Amino acid sequence: MGKKLVPIFIGMITIGVLGLLVNGLSGKVSANPGDPSIDFELKDMNGVVHQLSDYKGKPVVINFFTTWCEPCLDEAPELEAFGTEYDGAVLLVLAKGESKRRMTDYIEESKSKLTYLLDTKEDVANDYGVIGQPETIIIDENGLIHERFSGPTTKADLIQMMESMKP
Repeated sequence: MGKKLVPIFIGMITIGVLGLLVNGLSGKVSANPGDPSIDFELKDMNGVVHQLSDYKGKPVVINFFTTWCEPCLDEAPELEAFGTEYDGAVLLVLAKGESKRRMTDYIEESKSKLTYLLDTKEDVANDYGVIGQPETIIIDENGLIHERFSGPTTKADLIQMMESMKP
């Protein structure tokens, strides 16, 4: 009977160790609805540093964007409309893997007025587990992730999500 328990005991220890390695020791935190947002510090196109925690007390919309992504480009006018017309939230567009030069060209060509943060090395995208783009993360005024979704969004959908967070 004791010999039968040894493989089970070894299996349980192995699963426990693997769980620790994957979850506990990786240093990665979850970035799903209900989780605290992961603070970051990135420069905008003018070299001004933006830290996510500076916006605590306000809802924040983070959108991961690239200039070569068709759905991102299709979504851009909706983000522009939301960012310039809705004053109930901060919109930060994170240029995922983009160079400053490429973003400057895009902003000039599109005449965008949005705040673009350079995530050139994709550190923030990696911390948030972003694989594709566009991806949007909605953070409430307490710094908790309220919503997270992949694919393009609209001004109307963003406003609806902002309004749903109000008491």
